[in-house]
Amino acid sequence: MTRAYFTAATCAISLCVPLSGKTPSKKFSLGRIQMLYTIRKYSNLIPNNKALTIWNKPLGFSSKFNKMKLTKEESLMIQLTIRVRSILIGLLLSDGYLQKRNDWNPRIGLKQSIINFPFLWSTFREISYLCSGTIMLSSNILRDKLFNAVTIQTRQLACIIPLFNLFYVENGNLWKKVIKPELLFYMDYMVLAYWIMGDGSKRNEDVTLYTDGFTLQEVVLLINILIIKFNINPTIHKEKKAFRIYINKIDLNKIRPHITPYFVEHFLYKIT
Repeated sequence: MTRAYFTAATCAISLCVPLSGKTPSKKFSLGRIQMLYTIRKYSNLIPNNKALTIWNKPLGFSSKFNKMKLTKEESLMIQLTIRVRSILIGLLLSDGYLQKRNDWNPRIGLKQSIINFPFLWSTFREISYLCSGTIMLSSNILRDKLFNAVTIQTRQLACIIPLFNLFYVENGNLWKKVIKPELLFYMDYMVLAYWIMGDGSKRNEDVTLYTDGFTLQEVVLLINILIIKFNINPTIHKEKKAFRIYINKIDLNKIRPHITPYFVEHFLYKIT
């Protein structure tokens, strides 16, 4: 049986622009042109870096970054480091998504508001060796308002299959994201840091993790994993029909020294 997983469209009109490509002929407002110019200044900083990297440090930009199509052998040579694997798991626990079409290898994507560009750019610098292009800019018209966002997507790679199997199960002819007990073996402070940056918010002196897309049983499983791995005592709060995880001030103080080194400055306010 042929199965596919696709992300759902959320708007009537969408315009995607590769930052390294040409802008479409459509007329842009002055503010939009300035935004494109500012983001492209970042994208022009990409070096052709083939230097060795230090253990457990960012890999930098891959020499294959600007090669649109890889051979099968080149594609199979690309692997996830422990650091990058933790980043991707943290993203998948929050706003990251996985796409898989038929018998193709899966790919991972992340879409954020233009306001959070520093976070997306920092993430892109970490995982750029998995990508074939730079950040994409998109404009969505929703309820007669223009929303600007930025997106990154990896190539369709065999090394992502273990993460797909970790998070997805068959759901008819589609795939559904779930939480599995095996996540326990992959949870670390870097995963938690990217989870909070991607889908956490600060309330008073506590942190809320928005786990709206998961069932109550899955949220309980996530809490058990946090208890076992980090020796903290998060709680569940129900807001409308959603179950969310709360990390109190005492537990936040306990984990803060361990997750702060992985935080992008743009999101430090969430844990300080």
